[in-house]
Amino acid sequence: MTGQTIEDLIPLPAWGHSANILHLGPAIRPASALAAIDRMLICERIARYCWAYDERRLELLADCFTEDAIWDGNVIGQIPVGPWVGRDTIKAWLSDFWVHQKDQRRHMLLNTIVEEQTDDTAVTLSYLLLMSSTGEAMSMEAMGFYRTEYQQQAGHWRISRLTAGFDKPFWPGDIKKMSARGRSRHGVAEDA
Repeated sequence: MTGQTIEDLIPLPAWGHSANILHLGPAIRPASALAAIDRMLICERIARYCWAYDERRLELLADCFTEDAIWDGNVIGQIPVGPWVGRDTIKAWLSDFWVHQKDQRRHMLLNTIVEEQTDDTAVTLSYLLLMSSTGEAMSMEAMGFYRTEYQQQAGHWRISRLTAGFDKPFWPGDIKKMSARGRSRHGVAEDA
């Protein structure tokens, strides 16, 4: 991003695909009745991640992830965010935002589709709308997508990797003026 502004990086249509972050394939049919039930549980897991974050239920949030999970992201295919590796690291990073967020957040998932599914792994794609409310005003905080990988462990589907694609930066202000601490909090490298 050196020498460029966010305005120079306006997302082109299909930037997630162009940046090789997601690959939209043809629809796949569940292989069995059990696979169809698993598909519902897989989609419920990403929804539970959103609910647990918004309701600030730290243990329920942590339960969404495998022990060795990865959370990473990218802003318009240009600015990498993270990665955070391990359930405890992800839990700490996500909950660190709560002291700064005085508003009510609502992560809304739309158009969740299953891109891959085996007996013990899966991949979904979901649109993300992140809204906030102060009680007096509402606003859209972020928009983009989640590409989520899952593993089945002891009968439960858990997130093994969550990659967030953001259509605009989710941090306040100009990244070039952001302090090292602010960059670290938002997972943006010093050279981004």
